Amino acid sequence: MRKITAILTITILLLSLVGASGQPDKVRVFLHFKEKPDSSLVTNSGGRVLHSYNLVDNVLAVELPKNALSGLRKNPNVVSVELDVEVHTLVGNTGNGKTGSATTQPAQTLPWGVDRINAELSTNTGEGVTVCIVDTGIDKDHLDLQANIAGGRNFVAKGLKVDPSKWDDDNGHGTHVAGTVAALNNAIGVVGVAPKASLLAVKVLNRQGSGYLSDVIAGIEYCVNNGAKVVSMSLGTSSDVQAMHDAVDKAYASGVLLVAAAGNANGGPVSYPAAYDSVIAVSATDSTDNLAWFSSVGPEVELAAPGVSVLSTWNNGGYNTISGTSMATPHVSGVAALALQANPLLTNTELRVLLQNTADDLGLAGRDNWFGFGLVDALLM
Repeated sequence: MRKITAILTITILLLSLVGASGQPDKVRVFLHFKEKPDSSLVTNSGGRVLHSYNLVDNVLAVELPKNALSGLRKNPNVVSVELDVEVHTLVGNTGNGKTGSATTQPAQTLPWGVDRINAELSTNTGEGVTVCIVDTGIDKDHLDLQANIAGGRNFVAKGLKVDPSKWDDDNGHGTHVAGTVAALNNAIGVVGVAPKASLLAVKVLNRQGSGYLSDVIAGIEYCVNNGAKVVSMSLGTSSDVQAMHDAVDKAYASGVLLVAAAGNANGGPVSYPAAYDSVIAVSATDSTDNLAWFSSVGPEVELAAPGVSVLSTWNNGGYNTISGTSMATPHVSGVAALALQANPLLTNTELRVLLQNTADDLGLAGRDNWFGFGLVDALLM
């Protein structure tokens, strides 16, 4: 009887490691090595390397069979194994009316958020400053964005392959974020905070608005390597992953300003990567300067920005009104571009202090858990 029980137990364990196809279940993880990463450990375990990084030391992002993990954890050159968790767009709703198309463009209007932070009064336009949009991509043919798009790269796999050229937006979220940063000041659609800033489209999230931290890190590395001064991340996760923490710290140390959505946890804690010290966490406000009901809060919040019913560019040449700390974040990224045009010699640390000191204080006097230092102000004085 004991022999039969043992056989059944082993069979159940084996089945738990095998997928419905009869192949071992795969898992995406970060392997942290003591010394130089050894990719042969991955391939010999039946896995594959997804990313190797210059931004993060001695780390590989890999996919491999779950049953290989215990052996890798025992390897003397492997310091730790971390799960490659999912990240998501931080949008509160999916829109309340899409307008316009590639052939039908509405007359230009000034979004209330751009107006509220005084961006239309600024003598600067963001010209000469590159803002990297790490998101679902950007609609590369959008008439209200096209002239400002400097290029991009895709990191989202289709099957087992990644086509770097497929950075066009198939969701809409990244295009919306891009429009708030840098929609053109022309006769159509909307105008962005920094209407002459250059945009890099970094696609790390799929058509459902989801992706993996390993791709986000690769996207940040791309931004750093391609001259971006500002990295805008309207995405997040509740998981604190050391590889991501190391990546944003290294990017910040390289001189890049990182801005991220605080999260839509309805008063809950700030999401990652916004919760890291090297990243500006942005909460959301409504048109009456109240905190948006969905916004995450906490001591990590550094700035607030408009995030309720924000009109901006959308897929297929259109426009959409949506809400979320995702929508607040690009207001701050755009103001950072205005400041850098005015003073290109500002370090990211100096720029961060400038944004803090010029923000309109809301809520309790001084920094608080809801608005941080206050509502970002494009006049910067």
